[in-house]
Amino acid sequence: MKVIQIVPELNSGGVELCVLEIAACLVRQGHTSIVISNGGRLVEQLESAGSRHITLPVHRKHPSSLWQIPSLRRIFLDEKPDIIHPQSRLPAWLSYLTWKSMPSSCRPRFITTVHGFHSVNAYSTIMSKGEKVICVSRAIQDHILRDYPRVDPRKLEVIYCGVDPAIYHPGYHVPDAWMSQWQVDFPQFMGKKTLVLPGRITRLKGHQEFLSLIHKLRAMDLPVHGLIVGDTHPKKRSY
Repeated sequence: MKVIQIVPELNSGGVELCVLEIAACLVRQGHTSIVISNGGRLVEQLESAGSRHITLPVHRKHPSSLWQIPSLRRIFLDEKPDIIHPQSRLPAWLSYLTWKSMPSSCRPRFITTVHGFHSVNAYSTIMSKGEKVICVSRAIQDHILRDYPRVDPRKLEVIYCGVDPAIYHPGYHVPDAWMSQWQVDFPQFMGKKTLVLPGRITRLKGHQEFLSLIHKLRAMDLPVHGLIVGDTHPKKRSY
């Protein structure tokens, strides 16, 4: 089986890591995995796990991105994938319009995955147009059923996002040398409870609520320190 996944870029984020995990799993099971994106620092990791990467500017939210449809069409016709799997709105629109332009006899299956609570508008409806729509949680499934009532609930499939227990497990112990260096580099954390909010710096992640929580705990004279850890897309730096 050959699967083409499509995302805007491969730099950081939960969607991107999900794409890498799916790609690696496909390769381990003997399938062919291809990812189309504008590139990024995760491409090397993707390719080292056995997938192919095709660089295409499918990340610009601009009408000029429609010029990528002929390129996508050539790729789809040449590669003859069994499944096309976009996981973001702009790539999904480009993939869908390309897919619809192909002869019905040679169209691959079209699957989408909804990772988040997108704004409810015509632009976001594309994520519900897959022949199968993967929802990463029950809450996302409820969001689609509530806000897009025309979607056939039978094509929704909940597949939870998981974590690798070999990397993330409750028994993990920070090496003593690392902790000693941490205390040297960040003495302001000494003697305080540290609350961490990991994730990309974007409004949806709840940073304002996190800051409000820290403020309330400080007002109660609790020795807490807030730590925000995450990458920042150039377009989000003002936030």
